[in-house]
Amino acid sequence: MILGFLAAASLVWATSPALAGPPLKSLMRKWKAEITRVEPMLAGKEPYDEAELRGLLGALVADAREIQSGIAGRSAQALEIKSRFSQFEADASGALAALGARDAARSQFAHLRRECGACHDIFAN
Repeated sequence: MILGFLAAASLVWATSPALAGPPLKSLMRKWKAEITRVEPMLAGKEPYDEAELRGLLGALVADAREIQSGIAGRSAQALEIKSRFSQFEADASGALAALGARDAARSQFAHLRRECGACHDIFAN
C-alpha cells in the first residue's frame, strides 16, 4: 500500500507545475527501501530495534515537512497534496510515540500504510 502512495505522490508531483521542492521520485524510492527493510522487524521475523525505527520515522517526519514546504501552489491539487503530507507527518510522529512496544509500532505502521493506500486510490489515474 505504501508503494501505491509513493507512486501516486511521485506522479502528482512530477505532473503539477504548482509543486516545487525536493525530487520526490528519489525520495519515494528511498522510503520504499527503508520501509521494506523494517517490515520483517515489525512482523517479528527479525529482532525489534527501536533505534532503527526511531531513525526511519524521524527521517519520514523531516521529509514530509520538507515536501510540504516545497509546495508553493494554491491550486486545489497542491493544497490536497500538502494536506496529505501534513497528515503523513502527524501519523509518522504518532508512530514515533508508539515505539516502546512492537505491537503498538506495528499498529502505527499499518495505519501509515493504509493512509498511503488511500492517497494512491485518490490520485491513481
